[in-house]
Amino acid sequence: MRVAVIGAGGNGTGKINVLKQCPQVDSIIAVDVREQRVREVPAELGVEATTDLRQVLDDPRVELVFISSSNDAHRELTLASLEAGKAVLCEKPMANTLEDARAMVEAAEQRGVYFEIGFELRHSKLYMKVKEWIDQGLLGQVVNTHCFYVSSAYWEKGSWRVRTNTCGSMFGEKLSHYVDLPRWWIGDEVMQVYAVCAPNAVPYYEIHDNYHATYGFRNGATSHLTFMMAPGATFRGDPLQNVVDQQLGDGHELRYFVQGTHGAAEACIFTRKIRRWRFNNMDTAFASDVVEELTWPAQEDHAYYHNTTDQTKEVVRRVSEGLPPVTPARDAYETTRLCFAAEASAGSGRLVSLDEFP
Repeated sequence: MRVAVIGAGGNGTGKINVLKQCPQVDSIIAVDVREQRVREVPAELGVEATTDLRQVLDDPRVELVFISSSNDAHRELTLASLEAGKAVLCEKPMANTLEDARAMVEAAEQRGVYFEIGFELRHSKLYMKVKEWIDQGLLGQVVNTHCFYVSSAYWEKGSWRVRTNTCGSMFGEKLSHYVDLPRWWIGDEVMQVYAVCAPNAVPYYEIHDNYHATYGFRNGATSHLTFMMAPGATFRGDPLQNVVDQQLGDGHELRYFVQGTHGAAEACIFTRKIRRWRFNNMDTAFASDVVEELTWPAQEDHAYYHNTTDQTKEVVRRVSEGLPPVTPARDAYETTRLCFAAEASAGSGRLVSLDEFP
């Protein structure tokens, strides 16, 4: 099949390099609005490149489109691709407004076209292992999850990702991953959310750089997300060291704790460790034991916590075989609703019902 990648920046470049490994893909064309980037791509990546989106969408050989543009262009590019009958993988966030996101989902459903959002953590081994334990009943009913995430200011001045009009919000741009995971694990509907944020520490970020958010599920489960930017990672980069190893013990943190009625799990990026506890209701007390502990080598970091490689390959396989997405766009829309509800709560200082965001 012939595949188009719209947006040949860092994300799009990564997609192209993976697509070149897919046996189902016989040609790739990159689309970018920057003429200089289009001139660079053929020599750098060994694929065709153009600024003419219409030419690509009118090409009947193009069956699948990956959208790796700035967030503000997601709706326009997705709708144009779907209207052209192309299968689409659009990076998260789905869109910068809920109305745009809904229009995208409805367009795909009306046309019966493959449409998926880039929630690659559902393909990442670390989080898939937690899901496996839950599905096997080893944790019982999940009743609490907590994500603790401390990050450096990972985008520089001038990036479109720090501006409100192009990025949208921190929830959409970054935290949607960590909103999506508890929904996937708990398997129930979020009913309400309460979120707060402090003044920014990073002065050039137009979007918020910190949040505390709590989500209440229909079945009574609760999920909490703590995110703060700036304290993490004092290093300036050492090409001889693995980036995760440099950040370990340097303020950076990304850890999930998942508690069920029969056991619990902890998934930690920077210690490269995942553990499972089994609860024991003994005659004299309630106790727990660590019954599984798994680690992985640095060479497998990508596969464990941001597995865009396997996600891209799986999308290609499913489109080539006429199969539906692993995560339907309608399901991704539920995560999108929650992101907008959390932003509304942080902005208003009140508990927000998801009924307010149809």
